[in-house]
Amino acid sequence: MAILVRILLWLAWVASVGWLWHAGMLGTATSLALGALSLVVFAWPASIARRRSSELRYVDMGKEPAGLHH
Repeated sequence: MAILVRILLWLAWVASVGWLWHAGMLGTATSLALGALSLVVFAWPASIARRRSSELRYVDMGKEPAGLHH
């Protein structure tokens, strides 16, 4: 759900910037800068959160590996 909300917010951002550029309220350089900023604001923090949640964690169960019985 959070990914869908991020995508919808990003699309709204890009559509707004595109509309303002088309209406002549923003210049080309400003529109491109805001487009690049949208990637930083919406895409970059998501990748950090995703990396943290998928991180492998070691859990000690108190057992030896199967191949090391003496």
